[in-house]
Amino acid sequence: MFQVTINSFKKEIQEMEQWWHKLIFLCNRNAQFNTKIPITEQFEKVNVNLILSQGLINLAKNKYPLYVEDILLEAITNRKKVYLLQHIDILFDPVLQVHPVRLLENISKTYKIVVEWPGKYEDDQLYYAEYGHPEYFSCREFEGNIIMK
Repeated sequence: MFQVTINSFKKEIQEMEQWWHKLIFLCNRNAQFNTKIPITEQFEKVNVNLILSQGLINLAKNKYPLYVEDILLEAITNRKKVYLLQHIDILFDPVLQVHPVRLLENISKTYKIVVEWPGKYEDDQLYYAEYGHPEYFSCREFEGNIIMK
């Protein structure tokens, strides 16, 4: 894990194929940052909230943890593409019983993943929600690179 600037984003994408965990977290974003990402035909945007909501709708809640990864992998199928995962907030829902970062790390062993992190990155730690909130999440040990605004 190391931190890079948006200027080296393109280089990171090119080198991604050589990494064990092909994973980049876009952290502490703002509108200006989003416009600087060079989205090309090699990228495919994935709305995680939408895909999981649709995939889990007919399942019993106690079955959710068994299917989350499989449902995501139905949308992520091409090893040549870079998948830009957006709207990942659903992964923090306690009902899913998944560790969002470990799930993303696992998928990134096979597929190139760029994640728009909906929380913040401070002191070498990823955060989602505020402490005390039911969806609060923090993770200090993770694979992947961090790109800050």
